[in-house]
Amino acid sequence: MPWIALGIVYVFWGSTYLGIRVAVETIPPYLMTGVRYAIAGLLLLSWQWLTAKHKPGLPSRRELLRIASTAFLLLVVGNGLLCLSETRVESGTSALLIATTPIWMILLDALRARRLPSLLAVAGLIVGSVGIAVLVGRGAGHANALFAGLILLASLSWALGSVFVGREHHHPFTASLEMSIGGALCIVVGLASGEASQLHVAAISAASLWGMLWLITGGALVGYSAYAYVVRVLPTATVATYGYVNPIVAVILGALVLGERVTWNVLLGGVAVVLSVILILLGSRDVSEELSA
Repeated sequence: MPWIALGIVYVFWGSTYLGIRVAVETIPPYLMTGVRYAIAGLLLLSWQWLTAKHKPGLPSRRELLRIASTAFLLLVVGNGLLCLSETRVESGTSALLIATTPIWMILLDALRARRLPSLLAVAGLIVGSVGIAVLVGRGAGHANALFAGLILLASLSWALGSVFVGREHHHPFTASLEMSIGGALCIVVGLASGEASQLHVAAISAASLWGMLWLITGGALVGYSAYAYVVRVLPTATVATYGYVNPIVAVILGALVLGERVTWNVLLGGVAVVLSVILILLGSRDVSEELSA
């Protein structure tokens, strides 16, 4: 089950770059993110409650604080800043910058465990970073420095939430509560920043609505639920590989849906990314075997 869930994160989240880019064309980013996660969280929470044979108790104050902290780091700062930046930064460049997330995750996990990453994991990080640079390097020169910095901050925040907070959650409704709380906080941020004046319902395009619908279903309901699961049961180095696979999926979808050309840098970058995943997985397994021994 963990590997199936990780595969879902690989594919479904790879499609969200396209979904976000299309959605924020006519919907303000933080309001879009907030409504997206609020709807997904409430739908998932309702389904879990109705289908649960034994109704779990409410989260304790400590559990609720951790859930809210994770929602803030992952959704408000992590995903929110990414959506905000994609209004100014090309999706390929966003993929390049957000690919620093696995590097942060490996380094933060090593800091948390007070041990050095394996040599294979380090090699995988290097190869993966080079592969991502080759894959989407054409758009790197078009990134606004401010928004590029915001994406890097988003990747660090996501890594912090995944490594230091996310693994501590054990309540059955963790994922749905994170999305509900994170969505509400994003709406507050959007309203506080004046996005309400930028929202013109009549001007929202059909493409943006379809993009947002996919972000609610595939990206949030299915993808985020799968991520909330794997981040608690698989090694950090293994989970971190999603950051290298997602851009590959994004490029394939771009070619199929938008007719984007698959050039030499896409092919070479794709090979490097696949190799980096193999190295990180092998390095993660070696560390697990050493710790168990």
